[in-house]
Parts: sequence; C-alpha cells; structure tokens
Amino acid sequence: MHAKGIIVDPFQINLSGDFHQQLDTILATIRLTQEEATAISSLYADVERVLQAVWPGCVAMPFGSITTGLGIKSSDADCFVLVPPASGPGCIGKAKRALQAYPQLFTEILTIPRANTPLIKFFHVPTDTNCDLSFKTPLGHQNSKLIAFLLQSDPRLIPMAVAIKYWAKVHGLSGTGKLTNYALTMMIIFYLQQPPVSILPSVEWLQRDRANDVIVDFWNTGFMAHRSLLPQSTNSLSISELLGGFFEYYSMFNFEEMIICPFIGFPLRKDLFKDLLQLPPPFERYKQNVARNLVMPMRFLTPMCVQDPFEQSHNVASAVSSRMASEIKDFLRFAANTYEKEKPNKCQNFLGTILLQKPKIVRAKAHPEFRVNLFPRMIANIINPDWKTVVREVIFIIFEKMLKLTLGKVEEKLNTESKKEKEKYLGIVTKSIWKRKQSSRKYEMCANLELQEKQAKITEEIIKSEKITYNMQFQMTVTYAHNPKRAVVAIKLSEGEVDAFKDFGKFFISVMQGWFMALLRPYTRPSEIDMAAKIAETIKYLDSNLDVNNGVDSDDDDDVEEKSDKKVKVQNDKGTKAAEIQLDESDAKEVVLDTH
Repeated sequence: MHAKGIIVDPFQINLSGDFHQQLDTILATIRLTQEEATAISSLYADVERVLQAVWPGCVAMPFGSITTGLGIKSSDADCFVLVPPASGPGCIGKAKRALQAYPQLFTEILTIPRANTPLIKFFHVPTDTNCDLSFKTPLGHQNSKLIAFLLQSDPRLIPMAVAIKYWAKVHGLSGTGKLTNYALTMMIIFYLQQPPVSILPSVEWLQRDRANDVIVDFWNTGFMAHRSLLPQSTNSLSISELLGGFFEYYSMFNFEEMIICPFIGFPLRKDLFKDLLQLPPPFERYKQNVARNLVMPMRFLTPMCVQDPFEQSHNVASAVSSRMASEIKDFLRFAANTYEKEKPNKCQNFLGTILLQKPKIVRAKAHPEFRVNLFPRMIANIINPDWKTVVREVIFIIFEKMLKLTLGKVEEKLNTESKKEKEKYLGIVTKSIWKRKQSSRKYEMCANLELQEKQAKITEEIIKSEKITYNMQFQMTVTYAHNPKRAVVAIKLSEGEVDAFKDFGKFFISVMQGWFMALLRPYTRPSEIDMAAKIAETIKYLDSNLDVNNGVDSDDDDDVEEKSDKKVKVQNDKGTKAAEIQLDESDAKEVVLDTH
C-alpha cells in the first residue's frame, strides 16, 4: 500500500534534554496531531456515503489506534461497516465495486476475502491514509471503546503507551505475523492492572453491572464507562517509572506457563484451559460458549498467550512464533536492564538507548521445514475458475479429515509486486500419525474404502493406540502463484520435538503429492486422467526410494519459492542415479519434491 505507513526513523529525532523533553519531542514527531486525526473523520464519512448507495442505512464505525488516541503517523485507519441484516452475502465484492466508482477518493483497492475477517484495503486520497474495511463483526469497534476509556482515564497512560508502541515498531516486533498492536495494547493494560501499579481495574470489574451488557457474537462487550466511578488509584509514579516498570514486569513474566488476562486482571496458568471445569467462575460465559460449540476453545499452547478481554476464545498473540517470542523477550530484558542502569541518572539516556540500540541476539538453529510443489499441470486443469478454493479444500481434506490435524488461520497476505498470495495456518501434532505401516496392513484388503476414508481410519487407530504424546506446534504455509498457476505447501516446526517433526516431515513429503493427486481428480478435466496416472506412477516410484534427509533448516518464514530446476535423484542398490520415468520433460519437472 501507500508509503505513508513508513515509521519515523528514531535517528532522525532530536533526543536532547531530559527524559520528559525527549518524550515530548518523540510524541510531537510520531503522533497524529489533533488536526490530522480530525481530518481522517472525512474518510469514514466518504465510506459511509458511497456504500449507502449499495446498503441504505449502513453505518461506518471507526475503530483501531486512530480512535483510541494511540494513532501515530504510520497508522492505518480501521473501519467496520454495519450493513442491514438482510443484505445477504458478497459484501466485500459489492463494496469493492462501489469504491472503484470513485477513483478520486479511493485507490489501490485490494480485497482479502478469505481471511478470518475478510477485508478491503484501500488508500483514501483526500486524507493520504490507508484503510482496512471490514463487515464481519463490530467486536473491534467495542474493543477500541474499551481501550480509549481505560487509557484516557489517566494523563500518563497515552504517552507511555505510544512510546511502547513506537519502540516495538522501530525494532520490528509488532505488525502482521508478529505481535499485533492490539495484543501489545492489551499487554500495556494488563501491566497497569497489576499491583503495585494498580492504575486500572479488571474488565470483569467494569462488567459487574448487567445493565451495561452489550452482547456481540456471544460475548459481553459492554462495560461501565463513567470515569468518575473508577476505583481511586494512589499510584503517583512518573511516566519514566511506568515505562521502565512495563519492561521490568514483562522481562520477568513467565510466558511459557502463564496467560496475560486483562479480563480478570491477573495471570492465569495455561493448563487451566485444558479442562473447562478447572476455570474460575468469571469464565462462565467462555465455558458455556465452548460447551455449546458456539466458539472454538482458545489456542493457549503458543509461545505467547494474550487473551482478548471480550472475545475470550481469542489468543491475540497466537501468531507470534517461538523465534519471534524469544526475540521479544530479548528486547524486553535489554530495555529493563537499560532502565535499571539509567534510574540513578533520571533516565537521561533511557529512551535513546532502547530506541537506537538492540540487544545481542544469539540465533538458535532454525526449525525443520518441508515443502512440496503441487503439480502445476494438474492445477492448470482444474475446471472451477476459482482454482485456489479447490486446492485449499483438498489440502484441508488431507490435514483435517485424513490426518485429523485442526488448522487455524493466522495470516493471509498478497505480495502486490509478485502477485503471490500466501496463507499461514497453525496446527499441533500430538500423536505419531506418520507411523502407518502396521495400521495400513489392516486395511489393505478393504477395497470398498476410498482413500479419504481409509486414511482417516488409519489415523484414528493410531491416535487411539499410540501411548506417546507430543506437542509439536507447526506452521503450514500455502503460497499461490499465477501465470502459470501453481501452489506450494510448506510445514515448519514452531515449537516441539525436532526429531519427531522430521519424521512427520518425511511422511508429509512422501504422501502429499499422491494424496493431493487422487483427491483432485474429480475437479479436473477428464483428458488429464492419463497424465495423472503417469504422475501417480512416478510418485509411487519416488516414494519407495525417498532419501531420508528431507528435513531442512530455514530462517525465512516467507521464502517458499519452489526450485523446480533440481533433478530428482533416487537411491537403488547400485548407488544414486537419475530416475528414469517415461514422462516428457515438462511433466518430469512437475514431480520434483522440493524440500528447500
């Protein structure tokens, strides 16, 4: 999107004077002015006016950092559009066409329809602002009201929060696929709830009066919003002490075992969420919603867990990988140590040090990653014009139906230059589902079973009989490219047993092509069946001769480019030789099992 989103380089800020003078200079440089924030209101007015031609009576509801007082000059605008209940499906497409009719107002219009929250991204010309437009839920609007109410209740809090947000942005700790600004803000609020700071009450306290209830998507998003009724705080710490205290608190926080929970205002052990009956009484709504299958349980077995105080099944830090979490902790410790050193000096060099310097980070060996380049020839012959949906459905059948691995989407993005689309999902392997030989023999003679049903039964049998339990958290990335159509599936260990994941990865490499091929056949043109059979024969040959060293270590989460110019080599009794399969040259290139 537009270059406005570039953060101000801290080296360009004059950090002279004492702590408070430096902070004032930083805030004056990076924050939206009152005039800029007010001007952005025209963006929401333009959106509402244009979309009312499609949905009369629709309302544009702003949310996000610009509305909470945490907006900085790189902030995007966020807007939820409340459309009439009978509007029907297809809001994203209809809204896109409506915005495109006004190029003097809206440019760089991009839709992301398959995200957990489908979005339209655009650039608003009059205000020089990028905006994310959504239609799914007003939860974000309610969350922003809570943040604004809490952080604007004390004049020290907004400056402190903006400084922390800027610190995280400067060092690349926040953003898509990292610690979101919302998660960081929840961490700030949670810190301010902890004794002896005790400036803010818990969200549970704010929701004591049922008259304030506002139910959105099964969650109570209402709260007492009168600042005069807030508990009186005796805290008299300066902004520098509050800022340093934030880094000290989280430098010692036990992220491995504890959940950051602004709802109840104190940390909770992760293992409490393994059993609904263990949860304390304030979580009755969470327990009811999960028990009734209205929501999925919160994903708490992640390197960092920050629970949304309203949508309590949502871990807003679930996208943070173990490597990213380790880096965040290093920066927190560095900032805490700097504060300790600078306290006797009235924090003279505190801001300059934490903004301009970085801790020495020792990179651990990267985790194993396995990739498969799905056959472009088969993908090109999918009948449905929406070929990506077909590919996605087949991949999900393999992972969720056949291997019984639940996938949760954490990110979807489009590279506007390369036109590649990338989807990232998280999953957990708990049983050795790759050890299938013994169970497979049981079903060899079951000719009446289709591939999907047969493999599902084998997986179920392994899950029931296998006594060893793992906790291998992995990320699955699917990358789609156009011209020609192609897709790459990659799995990468985020946290857990490395050797066991390598075994799982070898299994993934060995079966992915064949299973994908068989499941895709009903979606392709009949003329491709002969070619498909040839490729399936090739896969069978390669599977029987797979080299055991398929695991690779990679530091780059985004590098999923396929290297299909490598020659396929296989082992036989006489040594290594090129596989001699009767395929033409273009087909042979498509059977490369890419593990780079």
